[in-house]
Amino acid sequence: MASVRPHLSAGLAANLTANVAACTLALVACKSSNKSAPGGAPGAAVGSAAGGAGARGAGGSAGSASDDGAGGVIRAGSGTGSALIGGGSGDPWSKAAAPAVPDTPEQRKARAAAALSRVEGIMPKLAKVRDLTFEHAVPTEYQTTDDFRKYLQKEIQKELPTEKAKGEAEAFLHVGLFQKPIDLAAVLEQTMATQAGAYYDPQAKKFFLVMVPANDMMLDTMSAHELTHGLQDQHFDLTKYLEPKGTKLDDDQANARRFVVEGDATFTMLLYAVAANAPGAGSGFSPTLMSMLETQVKQFSDMDLSSFADMTKQQSALMGGMDPEIKKSVEAMDSLPPAVLVPLVVSYTKGALVSAVAYKQGGWKAVDELYAHPPESTEQVLHPETKLFPTRDRPHKVTLPKATGTELENNVLGELMWQVYFSLWTPKAGTAASEGWGGDHYVVTRRADNHLVAQIATVWDTPDDAKQFYDGYVATLSARFAGADVSHPDTGVARSDFGKVWVKLAGTKVFIVDGGDDPKLIDQLAAQTKFD
Repeated sequence: MASVRPHLSAGLAANLTANVAACTLALVACKSSNKSAPGGAPGAAVGSAAGGAGARGAGGSAGSASDDGAGGVIRAGSGTGSALIGGGSGDPWSKAAAPAVPDTPEQRKARAAAALSRVEGIMPKLAKVRDLTFEHAVPTEYQTTDDFRKYLQKEIQKELPTEKAKGEAEAFLHVGLFQKPIDLAAVLEQTMATQAGAYYDPQAKKFFLVMVPANDMMLDTMSAHELTHGLQDQHFDLTKYLEPKGTKLDDDQANARRFVVEGDATFTMLLYAVAANAPGAGSGFSPTLMSMLETQVKQFSDMDLSSFADMTKQQSALMGGMDPEIKKSVEAMDSLPPAVLVPLVVSYTKGALVSAVAYKQGGWKAVDELYAHPPESTEQVLHPETKLFPTRDRPHKVTLPKATGTELENNVLGELMWQVYFSLWTPKAGTAASEGWGGDHYVVTRRADNHLVAQIATVWDTPDDAKQFYDGYVATLSARFAGADVSHPDTGVARSDFGKVWVKLAGTKVFIVDGGDDPKLIDQLAAQTKFD
């Protein structure tokens, strides 16, 4: 799905950005009163599933292995002080902030116009925080949800024509990244519309506001996120960064770059909210404050997808002015496949930690350096303190032998998507089997008889890491194919539909042939795959 994500998901910021904004404002309120509110606040969701920056999209995706939900996330309760960002209620969690009855399109339009009129005043403050200058003003526009959906449908059809979408969906289902057949184009639209809040389009060079919550603080903080994308685009050219000409990024590389783009915007938004409530702070933040913010960002990063979905629903209930169709989509988040939703969310939650770690290493220059020298894998950005800094754990390039049949998908999964895979089939075991990743590649082809075959080659940091992945993967087969005998994976585990799954462990490498009826394929894959 690389063809869609870099293009679409980065352009959309979101209900989830609004959730980050709300959590940001809660943190500021707590800071201003020097009180710590109770942890585990319902509704304090983080990140943005639909991105907010790339060539019409740089979204992010989610799934932390943490089981503690939102434990420790700070909320602003009564008596915690006020976060003064553009006016409105000092407590973004106050139910009084939401209209008692649904408001009208005219009211939403008026609120949007007021929010966009404040952008001119936000820009210089934001530029000071981010230590970059705006070369020119960022154009703004209010977009109705109907127009936003039309935009989504047009872009999805352009990037994923019907047959291509069908093939990719079949491939993901075959390798176990989907648990049931889906209409990929429809799910992508639903996922992005669910998170529709705002987006910056690098091709139009414009910031679009879609969702208009009845809270000025939240609106201005969302604006700060999108305007950060404008800064990024003016200084680093987001279109080239997310979709470099002459270089085809694999899915894992594309996901890693979105961590940088969305994480930078989320981290900057957090600092902007603090600076707006602390006159004179500008871009100079005390070590004590930065330590507190780093703790908050780590709490964002540790949030798992289930907690995130629950909080998004609860947050939407506190937000006025939400379009009924968008609200309906938010309530349907549980039905969205993690393989689609997670990469769109994690770039915000865990991406913010990447920027926080880089900033701690060398200030904004270290963050800027991530655009000049992008991370090469999601492993690096999932573990920025050990795999990205102080030195990078570079991935191996894996080249598969040419496969026969019609190719449906040819890509790299990376640690992030292996996390998604294990969370789907063996959730109690966590995602430890995906750690120690060193590289992978997979291809899914359709045979002449219409059956699918997937060939997957992986390499791991140590033989122990490879064995852990091997054991973990074999354990998922009994969940994917109920009743299957997994005691001899080298001779094949029967699939429920057709063929078998063969798994071969060889030192630091693990090879998989998923589907088909030729046991020779696994040995051919092991013998002919090249690792650089």
